[in-house]
Amino acid sequence: MSASPIFLSVVVPCYNVGPAIDELLASITAQMGDSDELVLVDDGSVDDTAARIRTFVARSPRGAQIVLEQTPNAGAARARALGLGLARGDFVFFCDSDDLLDAGFVATLRREHARHPAMDLLFFSSDMVTERDGRLVPVAPKVAYAQARTYADGGELLAHHFRQRMYTAAVWTYVARRELLARSGAAFTDRGAHEDHLFTLKVILSARLIVAVPELLYRQRVRDGSLTNSRKSAGYVVDRITAANEAMAVLRDRPAMLRRLYDDWSFYSVMWMLWDNRDLIGAVARTREGRAYLAARPLRLLGFAARAARRGLRRAGAQARRSGE
Repeated sequence: MSASPIFLSVVVPCYNVGPAIDELLASITAQMGDSDELVLVDDGSVDDTAARIRTFVARSPRGAQIVLEQTPNAGAARARALGLGLARGDFVFFCDSDDLLDAGFVATLRREHARHPAMDLLFFSSDMVTERDGRLVPVAPKVAYAQARTYADGGELLAHHFRQRMYTAAVWTYVARRELLARSGAAFTDRGAHEDHLFTLKVILSARLIVAVPELLYRQRVRDGSLTNSRKSAGYVVDRITAANEAMAVLRDRPAMLRRLYDDWSFYSVMWMLWDNRDLIGAVARTREGRAYLAARPLRLLGFAARAARRGLRRAGAQARRSGE
């Protein structure tokens, strides 16, 4: 008798997450059905991450549906690519190892697939949270939908996200049909940061039916020292500029409106990153990529400088009022 088809593969790259992995494993397996699987790629952890996973697998009623692959440390891009190669589900979801899934995540995917059998992508609302005094506290929304809607074209969804200033290339913001991932030609870029930038863009542009729901299904945990929350390096910013240039090449044959929206969103992403790490401006500007990117946008740089100065004055005024000066 042939094995039952797999509906959902949750792919989790893991690196030195320690106790945080226990909570995620419990939240995923608690809502898995018999036709779901969990694929874990331990990317050369030197703490007890792999041991914790093995202990969980041995005790879990869903242990037979959990795959653990251990590899030497090679970074998130290769870990995700390996996990995707192991995944057998009709749908694939890439989850970060220290984040949290809502208890209704899988049920929502099944519900929307039943309503829209041809669905290629499911998007949902997500939050950034941090831990204070043992409680998770919202930091800011990541993606937010006011109501459910469908998109017949990936460019339409991208335009909406850019206009709402809520676009993100993070692969955990959507669930994708595995066949879509294959036909899109998407691949993770092997670099230290922004490895999913082109991947997500190509996947969205190749989708034929996208469903977005307002349910808050994912919480990105922001920790001190994490890549999201830490001080950036010049290399991190240059990688972001390189990703922007690559994305504009992918969008070359798309409508000019979409290219403008992407370039505007990307420009402000880079500029605010530099504004928040102003001591890096000189180092970034001295690189070939940084110099070319900034030189191509002189008027927009002036506009941004004025906007940033106004924001700085407002912030200084607020701080003065709080201190009673």
